[in-house]
Amino acid sequence: MEYEVRVEGLDFSYENNYILKNINLSIKEGSFVSIVGPNGSGKSTFLKNLSRYLKPQKGIVMLGNDDITKLSQKEISKRLSVVPQNILVEFDYKVKDIVLMGRHPYVKRLKGETPEDIKIAERAMKYTNIMEFSNRNFNELSGGEKQRVILAQALAQQPKVLLMDEPISHLDLQYQVEILDLVKKMTLEEGLTSIAVLHDLNMASAYSDYIVMLKGGEVFFKGEPAEVLTIENIARVFNTNVSISINPATGKTYIYPISTIPKKKRDFAVHIICGGGTGVKLIQELAAAGFTISTGVLNIGDSDWTISKEYELDVAEETPFMAISQEAYDKNLELALSANVLVLLPVYFSKANIRNLKMLIEDRLKDKTIYIVENGSFEQRDYTNGEALSIYNKLIDRPNVIQIKEEQLKEILIKADENHDK
Repeated sequence: MEYEVRVEGLDFSYENNYILKNINLSIKEGSFVSIVGPNGSGKSTFLKNLSRYLKPQKGIVMLGNDDITKLSQKEISKRLSVVPQNILVEFDYKVKDIVLMGRHPYVKRLKGETPEDIKIAERAMKYTNIMEFSNRNFNELSGGEKQRVILAQALAQQPKVLLMDEPISHLDLQYQVEILDLVKKMTLEEGLTSIAVLHDLNMASAYSDYIVMLKGGEVFFKGEPAEVLTIENIARVFNTNVSISINPATGKTYIYPISTIPKKKRDFAVHIICGGGTGVKLIQELAAAGFTISTGVLNIGDSDWTISKEYELDVAEETPFMAISQEAYDKNLELALSANVLVLLPVYFSKANIRNLKMLIEDRLKDKTIYIVENGSFEQRDYTNGEALSIYNKLIDRPNVIQIKEEQLKEILIKADENHDK
């Protein structure tokens, strides 16, 4: 694929200190790729190797079908543009002059910019919405405005690949969103391949087609944002505990850091009947609060099963699309019996998972407190021709069954734990 960036077996070191080791990467044309990783993982050094600012000790960087070391600097500049981490302009040029500098690779020796060069620069300024201050001095601008000018300069260069080293690191949130919106627009409409080093994992999740996660100078994981930004990967690479949810407005992964201040480990076990993502938020909250948690019966691959595994919970599990087996049922009952309380979340019931509901009316659980989280009528979640509803009605008639709203549950469980300790 033309203008795809490919890296094969790349090593880079300063003297004998290896910064990058055996980097292999293929970046599709027209994609937005974020490079993430902790400080010292080699992100900026990797970007400098891509631009030929640094030369690797081993391996090659391919720009399209060309080894970048075989290209002249002018040829590279026509195909690749760099937005640096720190923007330093010593002379107080006007904005339009800064943008016009993007045409430098095309200007012939001893000749100035042509009318076509000026036209291309003006188009870039209109595209990045900076025409209104094109006659102002660059050093008078705000950080966000300066970054838009540098992006306009890059666009005037007419590259196929755009490299950005922390393009939003010093900007207020408003300008961070503005700049990444603009880069995403350029990627989609101009066919750019955009590669950005980003520190903010949520911004990387929101804007990237693909993410490359570096650790110790090596590619630890690469793929789509949801594949890369998992609780396990973030813990192993950043040494940080997080919880993860899906932003309902965007459908993107959103990451919440969990405080490292030690919390009380509660000697209080909660068994959760969930499925289809109903348990994700509760599992994260209860785990952060120090509860012992188990779940079941969950299909392998279900989002609640996935987060249960990420938190290393005890899980009663079943093969996808299969009815709950006796083995899974027995494991679920065992976990329920060992818990202090049970929680039933607003799950949809079919013939495949109805045994989760049947288990709750087992005689051996008659003395267990069961919290039922309400969310609309149960009938809307019954796909068993009324069988599940019949079981549910028997369940709610039990004196130890309490119907509550989800936002009440965490505090109720904390109080239950406190009473349990007395």
